[in-house]
Amino acid sequence: MKINLNYKLFTAVSTLCFSLSFAQKVEFTVPKSIDVLENIIFDFKNDYTKEIAADAAAMEDNFSTTVDLFNLKYDTGNKNPYLNLALNKGAKNKQFIERASWMVNFKKISKKSTKVTIDIESIVPDRWSKKDVDVKLTKSTGKVENEIKEFLLTYKKPESYAQATADAAAEPTEEQMAAAEAQAVAQMEELDNRKLIQQTTSKKLQALFSKKQFITLPTTADTFTKLLQIQPSEPECETCKGGKYSSWDIDEVFNLIYAKMNDGEEYYALQYYGDQKVSGLPYGLVFNESSASECKAKFARYNAQLYQTTVEVDANTSSALTVVTFKMDNRFVRLEFGNQYLTRLLVSNKEQ
Repeated sequence: MKINLNYKLFTAVSTLCFSLSFAQKVEFTVPKSIDVLENIIFDFKNDYTKEIAADAAAMEDNFSTTVDLFNLKYDTGNKNPYLNLALNKGAKNKQFIERASWMVNFKKISKKSTKVTIDIESIVPDRWSKKDVDVKLTKSTGKVENEIKEFLLTYKKPESYAQATADAAAEPTEEQMAAAEAQAVAQMEELDNRKLIQQTTSKKLQALFSKKQFITLPTTADTFTKLLQIQPSEPECETCKGGKYSSWDIDEVFNLIYAKMNDGEEYYALQYYGDQKVSGLPYGLVFNESSASECKAKFARYNAQLYQTTVEVDANTSSALTVVTFKMDNRFVRLEFGNQYLTRLLVSNKEQ
């Protein structure tokens, strides 16, 4: 966990509202100064924390920040120990929490003593679990509170921390400042240019994914033909069953292929060649807009993996490619990001 240098004040009203909503609070005293605790709380880690910037509020004799846990899975054989989920009537015992946050507050008692208050602040189910989880009745099990307490009582900064802090505080050189400024300007220009790109909705994509989910396998080429109302071409393919696969050109900017291979693999792949942002895909995916990190988070409940690979451009050239992969039910999904944003998706009955 990293501290956000742009501190944001947490208002007393919002804190009170959260306390009333979740009705849970743990308090204890730590025999350390508030200054020491402020410096070490951002080093707290467990299997569900991430290295992200954390908001903090510092006032005289008081300090507040949050501890956030991510990707908490709940099902019959895998009950995460940090939350007691309250499920709505009829909900399945298989849910996924994208993020749960606990407010941690330090109040100075003396120079060497600090009162610590920990209160669960917010619970964010993923899009599939929102209708099933009652966040107001869901409670903390107390495990993360105990972990934080043990951490605050026993943790000491490593000896190298003082030197690292001094190095970080050193004045940057003119070259470093110029490079940082140039990078910031380039990033702002890229963001501004992205805002100018129009987003449209493809009716053909909406028709293809009319059920707002990926097409299930096994299927047939006729399924795609009926949905698209477009006749496919059938290029030859030595390794394909029947020696051919099916290909549909859509709106001059998409190409869809469907194939059954001799080794039993079955897949379809949709490629986007345009430069606009195009919606119509299931799960809120948008061609030329959805990023790899967003997709990894969106499909975290399916243990989505993000990595870099290479693809052949021609016989002598290869290119780097960012990929997100996951298994959804009996389908293996591969999302490709050829220009930092989604440009291709592939769904197969075998892992790629």
